[in-house]
Amino acid sequence: MQPSLMLSLLAISTFFQSSEIGHGRHGRERALRFRDEAQGALEASFNSGWIDETLAQAAWLLALFEVCAHHLHSTARSNSSMIMLDSMIRSLSLTMVDADDPRTSLFPRGSVPMVDPSLRPPPQHLQPTAWFPDPSQSIGVNDLAPMWGSTPAWNETAGHISYTTAQRSQGLDLFISDPSNYALLFSGESVARSPSLVSAHSSKDTVWALHDRAFLLWHGCVRMRKDARIDDADKGRFAVRAWLEADALEEAMNGHTCEIERAFIFQAREYIFNTRMCISFEFQRFIPLVTSSMNGLFHRHKAEEWLTHQAAVAERFMLGLHTITGNLNNLLARRPFFVFWFMGQISRSLALWQCDTTLTVALEVCKALLPAIDYLTALWPCPEQRHRYELLREQLAQACFVARLNPPNPLNITLPSVPSPDFLV
Repeated sequence: MQPSLMLSLLAISTFFQSSEIGHGRHGRERALRFRDEAQGALEASFNSGWIDETLAQAAWLLALFEVCAHHLHSTARSNSSMIMLDSMIRSLSLTMVDADDPRTSLFPRGSVPMVDPSLRPPPQHLQPTAWFPDPSQSIGVNDLAPMWGSTPAWNETAGHISYTTAQRSQGLDLFISDPSNYALLFSGESVARSPSLVSAHSSKDTVWALHDRAFLLWHGCVRMRKDARIDDADKGRFAVRAWLEADALEEAMNGHTCEIERAFIFQAREYIFNTRMCISFEFQRFIPLVTSSMNGLFHRHKAEEWLTHQAAVAERFMLGLHTITGNLNNLLARRPFFVFWFMGQISRSLALWQCDTTLTVALEVCKALLPAIDYLTALWPCPEQRHRYELLREQLAQACFVARLNPPNPLNITLPSVPSPDFLV
């Protein structure tokens, strides 16, 4: 095992226990010392050529640390950690471990990442109950597909790019954000093909696989919008195909009515909406407005649907993250990286309102998300985050003034009154 892996685990575990109600500033400073030692050990191994999967895991943990709200957080630090992680995964070819499996979905460069219909098994006429077992009982993503779990696809990369995209800033050009660089079975795909789990559904349409496909679709759109080598006509065709694929993924997810893996469904729907926003904002000049619901730069019906959902989610977040994910061990107070995700959601909502100032529900959603950010801001002091948050609040207050709505409530960073961290949500 790499020394940096143990040190990075110590850094993360110490930091997550060191909110203002936990071990406090002393604990966070101790976590940063562990982080610095882990970084030094990682660089020493990398420079000496001792590169293996455990070194990539250490880089993953350090990237997670840097996207959290800590008092040394900065764009430069988070970018540097992502680039290091990207280089590790690329050098070990961790995104290509299933390249020799004929069932693996591959995505040519510059194309919309879609599943080849020839890889789908023919449907079988079985009882509706012949589906997959409840994964919450015995199966986790890391057990089903360790390589998907060991890459940052489902958190660091997605979260980092999501936030930078919402801020309309230039993101990193990462190897692991290009769908054409993946040759992996989708999460749960091998288990789903087990003879003991007979099903009428394709293994590429499980909740987990749909989540993976939505992730890849969004990243494909983000990369295409930045590719200056592609002409306008090709970008227009890409945008139309991507929109249709987003519709297909959404329809497939609507077919999953069980309450298991709610976190996967929730995140997949976020990816799909981000994909539509990317197409609407960045590709609109390449494609015609084909429906009456397209108002200038976005699809109003889909925007209203997303905003309505965000309003409900905002209320439930303050009751506890476990109400969103279905996992009783998930606590919002122990997810310091979520603060930037919330801020990104406010930026997206403001962008929607700026497209159509009659869409005042977007501003109400922004105000509904503020308590969660205040809560995390109080628990995890971070000068960089606080500065960005104050600017975001000013934008929201100005938008509310223009829309003649009540202004947002003042910033409230009063610490929660709980006897111990065990009582946090």
